[in-house]
Amino acid sequence: MTATHAREPLSEPLMSWHHGRDYKVVHAGPSGSMVFLAGNHRVFMTTTELGHRLEQGLDRMTATEAQEWVALDRSGLLKDTHRSRLASSRYEDGANLALNINLTGACNLACTYCFAQGGDYGRIYKKMDIQTVDYIFEFIRKHVTRSRKVRFEFFGGEPLLNFPIIQEICERSDRIKNEEGISFINRISTNLTVLPDDAVSLFHARNFIVSVSIDGGPATHNQNRPTKSGKDSFAGIMANCMKVREPGDGVTMVARMTVVSSIPSLVENVLELHRLNIFDYFQIYPGVTSPGGTCGGKPELVQLKPANASSPPAKHEATMNMEFLSQLAELIKIYPSMFGNGNRFRGVLEYERIVEMLLEGKMALGFCGGGGTYFTFSPDDSIMPCHRLVGETQFQVGTGATGLTGDTSDWTLPVDTHPICSQCWDRYVCGGNCRQENYIATGSLRGINEDTCRYQQDLLEQVVGSLATADSQ
Repeated sequence: MTATHAREPLSEPLMSWHHGRDYKVVHAGPSGSMVFLAGNHRVFMTTTELGHRLEQGLDRMTATEAQEWVALDRSGLLKDTHRSRLASSRYEDGANLALNINLTGACNLACTYCFAQGGDYGRIYKKMDIQTVDYIFEFIRKHVTRSRKVRFEFFGGEPLLNFPIIQEICERSDRIKNEEGISFINRISTNLTVLPDDAVSLFHARNFIVSVSIDGGPATHNQNRPTKSGKDSFAGIMANCMKVREPGDGVTMVARMTVVSSIPSLVENVLELHRLNIFDYFQIYPGVTSPGGTCGGKPELVQLKPANASSPPAKHEATMNMEFLSQLAELIKIYPSMFGNGNRFRGVLEYERIVEMLLEGKMALGFCGGGGTYFTFSPDDSIMPCHRLVGETQFQVGTGATGLTGDTSDWTLPVDTHPICSQCWDRYVCGGNCRQENYIATGSLRGINEDTCRYQQDLLEQVVGSLATADSQ
């Protein structure tokens, strides 16, 4: 029997809705289909058959289905709330000031995919000193947001090679907190090949988030992240991880994984680290490979050099490997089984962020806070809007002595103002794609790295699809 199409007209705003821009149908196999609404991050479950029709447009609904859709609209469940929230919001609303503290250009590893050209970005050849610390706290007093919270990200090179400055910043933070009521969150991104005296006690006393660059088990990690002399680094890192974890739960430990190969698989590498019961969270990123590089073995890795901005960029100048997406899909399948059974594991941060946005109706004002509430200080006293672009001095937006003097508008333009991003169903979760990855691929911050877009969309689609089977797992 042929379905009767809706005759009762939908409201004018709904008549203009398009699949792939205003909503997205995600098919979840036998569980049915999920309908994700871009404008408020609500998710509705429906039959697979109706899901296929909705992909063709809302006019493919039957009269009964259209009445139900109108009822949802009248109840406010279809309301496009994100657009108006974005238009009336500022980066400072509810956000913490976040400062990336680039402590040194020195690094003792030779990671195959390093975006920092070995740690020094091709120009950072000294350690941060006290003068820059002075500038950092002057900046904090001037730019702290209404939350009165500051998030430090201790970075490098290898930040623990300049541990005295970390200690100095923490001590000053204590004084500022007592005197001015500004509180601090401390996170360090470290390869943990070194562990200075007093580092563990400092981490626990101040509840550090310790993000350890560890790409998986020994086979994967040692291939990706050898020492400068070509030796394996896995065993020493894990020994130091044990030392950091041993005093208890005063720290949050994150396994920060970069994926450039599928042998061993991502699932194998994650489970190998999961079994150690050291890490509270995982972060998982795709490595950058040459165009057409394969994840099926050891891919040809590239140094991150931007396309020539003065000429039309070559397509796929340097990008992620698309086989990474299938590896993510396999990890999503086993994800629910990773919780419980005495393991401290609390989630993959990328997944948990999206789930939080869906459950609480949150949206992203931008892909990150770069140029808005997030800045990087380096040993040369430069201020950059992105830690990945420390080597690209044309993006410098100030100095420690002068404060912010540069134009950050390209960093903070809302996603709805972008001609491509504004038409994407993922826009209020993604926030407009990573500016640095856009620049690497196209030579422009506002260009679009299509492969990164596909990754962001695929990640959201997988999380939405997993909700269909969440109750049965």
